Amino acid sequence: MKNLLLFLFAVLFSTSVMAQVNTGDEAPGFTYTSLENEEVSLSDFDGKVVYIFFYGAGCPHCLDNGPITEEDIYQPFMENTNFVALGLDTWNDPTSANQNFRSETGITYTLLLNARQSLIDYYGNASAYDRSVVISADGTVAYKGTGFVDTDTDQVVAAIESELSKISTSQEPGDDLPKGITLAQNYPNPFNPSTTLSYTLNEASQVSLKVYNMLGAEIATLVNERQPAGQKTVSWNALTSSGGALPSGMYIYQLKAGNQVLTKKMTLIK
Repeated sequence: MKNLLLFLFAVLFSTSVMAQVNTGDEAPGFTYTSLENEEVSLSDFDGKVVYIFFYGAGCPHCLDNGPITEEDIYQPFMENTNFVALGLDTWNDPTSANQNFRSETGITYTLLLNARQSLIDYYGNASAYDRSVVISADGTVAYKGTGFVDTDTDQVVAAIESELSKISTSQEPGDDLPKGITLAQNYPNPFNPSTTLSYTLNEASQVSLKVYNMLGAEIATLVNERQPAGQKTVSWNALTSSGGALPSGMYIYQLKAGNQVLTKKMTLIK
């Protein structure tokens, strides 16, 4: 009986250790609540290149390396609509600890809470935090870091560039244009202080893209010109455009192209 128990323990232990993914494998999905209390799933970003920072909100070296993920990995690609960055707290720390983590690191991309299970899914254990993973647009693991974030930043950036290039080279200009204009949800949302807005024109048009408060007062004009057909992206820094005077809250952004008008809401958190 003792030998049988030892055998079963060994089988279970080896299975848990092996339960991880490698480069080229399908990326395990997940759904977690963000620091802003919004439900976020990996499947929300199908067709995009996703960067994941596995961190612990109370981890000292994660606090040191968090700014690297923001400045060297996220910001160079933040205006590309085919790119998304997510931080997953694998220590399952409370919201207050994650708020402090955001404040100390300066990270502006989305942070997800209670995400330890994903660390186990990707690495086979709960101790491989402070790691980077890049997921390709087709949902497979394009890069999986084996050391702390500060040891492989160049490889991560190269992987992101490579995966984004695959998307751009597979799309011919003018292909799959919509029948009318489209306006995407800004990202990140909520944001502080910068966010990216993207839209698509089915034909050349006089374009206006403006931001309003909830009372209808105009806050900023982001675009006011004639533009050719295609996908467009605009970055808006609420701090710069308003001199830092805008309060936290909900704002409206409105796209006008020809005789078509589209409107969406976004949330500024300061």
